[in-house]
Amino acid sequence: MNRFPLTIPQQGLWSGHLLNDDKAMFNTAECIAFDGKVEAAVLAAALAKAVGECEALKGHFEDDKEAVCFVSHELPLAYEEVSLERDDETLARAWAWADLRRPFELTQEAPCRFALLRGPGRDYLYSCVHHIALDGFGTTLLFQRIAELYAEGLAGEMNSPSPFGSLAEVLAEEASREQSGKNAAARAFWQEQLQGWPEVKSFGETRAPIAAEFIRESRPLPAALWQSLTGFADEHKLGWPDLLLAGLSAQLSLSSGQDKTLLGLMMMNRIGSASLTVPCMQMNITPLALALDEELDLAGAAGAVAKAKRGVRKHQHYRYELLRRDLGLVGGDKRLFGPLVNIMPFDHARRFGPLSAHILNISAGPVEDLTIEVQVGVDGQPRLDLDANPGCYQQADLAVIADTLFALLGRWLAEPAQTLGTLKADWLAEQRASALIAGPAHEALQVRPVLEALCHFAAQTPDKIALIQSTAQGEARFSYEALLARSEQMAAALQAAGVAPGDKVGVMLARTPQAIFAQLAVLLAGAVYVPLDPEQPLERQGHILRLGEVKTLITQAEYRHKLASLFEGRTLLAGDLVSGDRLNQPAAGRAVAYLMFTSGSTGLPKGVAVSHGALDHFAAAARCRYHLDEEARMLQFAPFNFDASIEEVFATLSAGATLVLRTDALLESMPAFAAGVEQMGITHLDLPTAFWNEWVVALTAGQAHIPANLATVIIGGEAVYPEQLAQWQRQGRSDVRLFNTYGPTETTVVVTTQELQQEDPSQAQLPIGLPLPGMQALILGAGEQPASEGELVLLGPQLANGYVGGVQGSFGTLRIGEEVLPVYRTGDRVRLVAGRLVYLGRRDNEFKISGYRIQPGEVEAQLLALPGVDEACVQGVSIGSVRRLVAFVAGPERDSRVIKAQLARVLPAAMIPTDYRHYDQLPRTGSNKLDRKALLAAYQAGGEALTLGSETENRVGAIWQQILGLATMAPADNFFELGGQSLQTIQIVNRLGAEFGVQVKVSDVFDHPRLDDFCRFLDGLLAEDEESVEMVW
Repeated sequence: MNRFPLTIPQQGLWSGHLLNDDKAMFNTAECIAFDGKVEAAVLAAALAKAVGECEALKGHFEDDKEAVCFVSHELPLAYEEVSLERDDETLARAWAWADLRRPFELTQEAPCRFALLRGPGRDYLYSCVHHIALDGFGTTLLFQRIAELYAEGLAGEMNSPSPFGSLAEVLAEEASREQSGKNAAARAFWQEQLQGWPEVKSFGETRAPIAAEFIRESRPLPAALWQSLTGFADEHKLGWPDLLLAGLSAQLSLSSGQDKTLLGLMMMNRIGSASLTVPCMQMNITPLALALDEELDLAGAAGAVAKAKRGVRKHQHYRYELLRRDLGLVGGDKRLFGPLVNIMPFDHARRFGPLSAHILNISAGPVEDLTIEVQVGVDGQPRLDLDANPGCYQQADLAVIADTLFALLGRWLAEPAQTLGTLKADWLAEQRASALIAGPAHEALQVRPVLEALCHFAAQTPDKIALIQSTAQGEARFSYEALLARSEQMAAALQAAGVAPGDKVGVMLARTPQAIFAQLAVLLAGAVYVPLDPEQPLERQGHILRLGEVKTLITQAEYRHKLASLFEGRTLLAGDLVSGDRLNQPAAGRAVAYLMFTSGSTGLPKGVAVSHGALDHFAAAARCRYHLDEEARMLQFAPFNFDASIEEVFATLSAGATLVLRTDALLESMPAFAAGVEQMGITHLDLPTAFWNEWVVALTAGQAHIPANLATVIIGGEAVYPEQLAQWQRQGRSDVRLFNTYGPTETTVVVTTQELQQEDPSQAQLPIGLPLPGMQALILGAGEQPASEGELVLLGPQLANGYVGGVQGSFGTLRIGEEVLPVYRTGDRVRLVAGRLVYLGRRDNEFKISGYRIQPGEVEAQLLALPGVDEACVQGVSIGSVRRLVAFVAGPERDSRVIKAQLARVLPAAMIPTDYRHYDQLPRTGSNKLDRKALLAAYQAGGEALTLGSETENRVGAIWQQILGLATMAPADNFFELGGQSLQTIQIVNRLGAEFGVQVKVSDVFDHPRLDDFCRFLDGLLAEDEESVEMVW
């Protein structure tokens, strides 16, 4: 009875076996599919003899807590025969998959079992082996020996000598590597090579714990592609695997947006080694770091791959488990490499006596992210098996990865002289062209300049009422003819006062007909309209006047004194702008029509310059989408310095409809608002979402109603929540069209809309719909490639010219198909769901925890769906290097544990806020949006001492210090970076269980290797424990 210490690869697998609750995690399985029936007794005898010759399979493991060893001795062979109803490969695979999930008791039984699956006309030999005993090459040696013995048995005696070497030779070789300094040299090589390498990326962004169960996409390499690949390889004296890896690297570079790619390469790790004849676990995973120059052609790229492989070959023996520890990549969501590639040039014996056979790859072991296995079949054709962690990918993702790899490789092989850079750029441009999102094709657009339309209606329907305002003295009404006359006269007066075409003209007026005349007059004079709000702080008004280079200001007497200290240019009172002449000389096309100032990231307002062409197109698109015609009556609700006022004024007047100016009396109460809207006969309302929400509250309480004449309600400015929509729909007015709109100022007011009146309110997030006619959208993920979720990029005639001062900002160009087109990058994250856009939040609000990209807006939507939450704001907070998600909530439910439990039903753990702050009402900004900055500032002011330096940290830290032999500990210390090993992890877990009286698993330390993070996790466990006690009592 021989006792062998574990080899270095086995030590890593033993740790993995201990760490994982799933003890079948490292089972591997294959089936030999025979093309007929075998002699079962002869095959069983050959199998028993071959396994008996294989030291790694005959025995069990012993663990005395000090050391683990393999005890080699004779054990009965685990073998059975199973009948299959029919000769169906899927039946054999299904049986094998089910058996694969049965764990081995490594300390009590041999690490292997076998079965002969017997169909009516053909048989399958199934083997399940724990990875700690054999790797893929070891399995090949075993099956070759079984085939050899089976042939001998059919002929007579099985008496050929065993070809297998001894495990002792492998262990001796390992010891000499350590003593000779080869391991130290390899360690230094890898640390130097991977120093400063960018964050490891794969084809998916999600990271999840290693998984025993995986999803698989199995594809034959298309015959034509295989022929091109091998033909090109032979012609250029290259290996076809290097061509395949060059294509895969190009694909990963496209997917990740990084020029550098880091693949994992499964290495046999046996060439020139004693293990070449020893069936055992010897394989290793070698990082293959590729930085392929964009100027390389296909042959050059494959040559660079081959050179990189040669460069690491000398050091391929250094265990990747050790390398993880050396580089601080143990535990949590840390990755040493992206996709793992296993190109299997070796194959099992394909003849068993008179029968030929082929391999069914059942499982090569657990999957961390994505494993791509390439195996050449009996027919000489390779097959790709993409095995993916189901926590990271869906089946459709794998199909896309396979299709893209084949397409890219085929394209490069068809034009091998094209550079890697050209290949990628052309591919991306084509993908973007096919991924463009547009509105319904049936929407026909007639674009006419808005001022030309105004002239048309003044001529065709001169007496039609264009503008109404209710006053204490009665209604002031202006026909289209009168509106145009007053506006053209004011334009002539502006020209006479010295306003030249292209001048920036500020307008600060109350909501009166005079304000509408002034807006139109500025444009009719060929000048640029710059709205100013008298209610805004003087400082902001000063910034706008200065940044907008305003030369002339139109205002009224009561505002004049406010502006005296701010503005030294020409100030004109609107009441004085009268003239016997008329002027109608508007600019057109790319000439700027108006400047609209938005809040900038620097705190200073940003001026957006919108052209006449963009305004004309938007007005036409809005008329089309909202069904705005001459019969419509639009309420002018928005302040003039909000671009919603542009929609209200210009879309309405260019439709020949009637614009009704809002009075202050309308805002006295929601009942007053509803009554006023009804009295004025309003058909179209354009409201901030926050105001509509208040109306819904009043409707629900029976304090207001939906006016009879109302046909369309347009809302925008922030997300619409499903509960409000459900309450609106309960009013039974499905005849009223409710538009949810989205649009940055930079794309002229509104760019996408979605009708909500028939929308299902049970969705967590309501869509913002599709672009207006003529506009298009793209969703771009990593590497500027189209994605179903990513940044929203807009293009089309509504794009503004840019920002004042010539700042490019988020305006740019993008190659789409054969064209380079102007685009606006919104900075907003969206998802395409059922062909419609869903807004997720700002990209700069995104937060990453445990590898999850968390969009606070998604968490907020789920919080607001809870019965006891009325308002919610979720923010990612970093205190030092600690990252946590914090929820600020208002509503009757004040028990954070209840909220967390409810969220746990709908959100993954990483998206559930760990800290909660309860308010009676959340603070809001002047524009009635949640004041996120105020909430964050309040939290950070009192947030430092939440968990840092806690009692838990002191108690856990003392145990860590004792086990690791350290004098001091800091909250940010990482267990593995401090030198923690597998055995010490087990010791820690035992001590923690005794100290705190809760069950902690070894994997918990790997998932939370930092002291502060682990203590928060432990506090959560303790809280759950207390909760269960409360429930019992």
